[in-house]
Amino acid sequence: MKNEYILQKENIRNLIKLLVTAEGRTLTRLKVDINHKYNKTDSLENLTNKLRNKTIKVTELLEIFDILDYEIVVRKK
Repeated sequence: MKNEYILQKENIRNLIKLLVTAEGRTLTRLKVDINHKYNKTDSLENLTNKLRNKTIKVTELLEIFDILDYEIVVRKK
């Protein structure tokens, strides 16, 4: 059985931290991998601020989940 997680505005930060830990990574390593794969230069602090303030973009979430090898599935409630 696959693990499923419900992404909600209130749990974005905790969910990403959970998945990063479950995959044996750190947020620092995640950010390094994102910057390398997507040719970005923004900082870990920038990412953590976006997660804390709930201002992260969908495109950034897609990059995070891609690096962690997860997909986002949208389904009707």
